[in-house]
Amino acid sequence: MATPSAEADRIVAVEVRRCVQPQQDPAWRFALGGIPRLDGLIVTLRAASGAVGEGHVEAMAFYADDLAGSEAAIEVLRPVLLGADPLHYAQTRDRLDKVLSGHEAVKAGLDSALHELAARTLRVPLHVLFGGARRTSVELQRILPLKDPQGMAADAIRLAGLGYRCLKVKVDGDADLAEARVKAVRESVGPAVRISADANQSYTPKAGLRMIERIARHGVDLVEQPVPAADIAGLAFVSQRSPIAIEADEAIRSLRDIVTLIAEGACDSFNLKSSVLGGLGKVFIAAQICEAAGRAYRVGTAYGPRLIAAQCLHLAAALPSFHYPVEFAEFDHLLDDPFTGLEAVEGQLFLPQGVGSGLSQLSENA
Repeated sequence: MATPSAEADRIVAVEVRRCVQPQQDPAWRFALGGIPRLDGLIVTLRAASGAVGEGHVEAMAFYADDLAGSEAAIEVLRPVLLGADPLHYAQTRDRLDKVLSGHEAVKAGLDSALHELAARTLRVPLHVLFGGARRTSVELQRILPLKDPQGMAADAIRLAGLGYRCLKVKVDGDADLAEARVKAVRESVGPAVRISADANQSYTPKAGLRMIERIARHGVDLVEQPVPAADIAGLAFVSQRSPIAIEADEAIRSLRDIVTLIAEGACDSFNLKSSVLGGLGKVFIAAQICEAAGRAYRVGTAYGPRLIAAQCLHLAAALPSFHYPVEFAEFDHLLDDPFTGLEAVEGQLFLPQGVGSGLSQLSENA
């Protein structure tokens, strides 16, 4: 009996195009700076069988290569991809690491495209590659970018009106303003909406702990990365004294970092980002590490077009558990999305039907 991938099936083309998405609000910013647009690349892998897989490479300078650097890295990796078997995606992913160290955001986009191509070759939903779906929807959290307290409260009211029941307040190193922002958001949406805060490495351990104690009075139930990423001892200091959960974000750059953070008791929760760890496959392994250690985790922000949100959704649907709503709807404030077929409904995202990620349009060239 013939299989969906014949012995001769190989990747025969690697195509790259830029995907630059302006923000609806060009003043969008967080503690590390402004993000008036999101730069990225769409990588398309084509197999001899006709199957197509696509992935998004995030090229945000705060965390990854810029557009030119990302394109250069893909050129280095192109020979690894050409001729590879679409179903042996794990082996191909291993070879990417051997050929080029680092550049995890680039590898994440390629990893997503490899998974998408394998699922479409097999003609199955993407979540099947991770063991199948345990759930058909996820609850969403939406991000409130830095503004004055009144502006953030207005954004919170709008999002709560759309059905979102979990909001993340971005804060910076001004503790007085952090409390004012959280207080304004809480008063605007009432007690039914969960609120977290994200400091993006803005504090020393002691100052961060004082800030957390202040905002905890307003019903915040989780704070992301209050201290610099490299300060593991400082993160542990805060986590072991905080009245609310502390989540590691920027402190996680690799699977080894997760093991270290667990061993040091440095956080209560782990934010597992595909663009940081190097792809969906690495996030799947990271989740298993957290499960084995009995630690809370969630799949991190899918920041880009609907494609990466849908792919992360398929992965999240297959995981045993995650403790907190996920940030898979940030595509909603990005313009010029080349993909369609995914929309938030009453603060939830539902698993698309069909093969691969299930989006109705995978490539403008397909």
